[in-house]
Amino acid sequence: MIKLRNISLVVLSSALLAACTSHPLMNVYDRTVPNRYDGQPQTSATVEKAIFTGCLDKGWVCREVTPGHIEASISVRKHRATADINYSEKSYSIAYKDSYLLDYNGRKNTIHRNYNRWINNLEQAISKNLVM
Repeated sequence: MIKLRNISLVVLSSALLAACTSHPLMNVYDRTVPNRYDGQPQTSATVEKAIFTGCLDKGWVCREVTPGHIEASISVRKHRATADINYSEKSYSIAYKDSYLLDYNGRKNTIHRNYNRWINNLEQAISKNLVM
């Protein structure tokens, strides 16, 4: 009886811990690309450069899939995440693609809170590089 109770407590504790670390999945949609520091509009090339630089600044590895589409991946310890970044000279979006060991739940659209932090940091780095 005590053994069954201990197993139940372990299962319940694990479920509560997972619930505390899971948050709604964060995507960035249609973020407006600002004009360059000199007031001129951005080009696809300058937006691409800002995305690549932002990725590198935050530890993401990225590759161009097609013009206007970059795939970015990050690995932290045993955890991995991949996002699609679609862009033009007017806007960009960062959308979840895949992950490993980040408790992604497609039905609930939740993921470990660290993923959202990584996406937020990436978005801020891209934004910073767009105005430079």
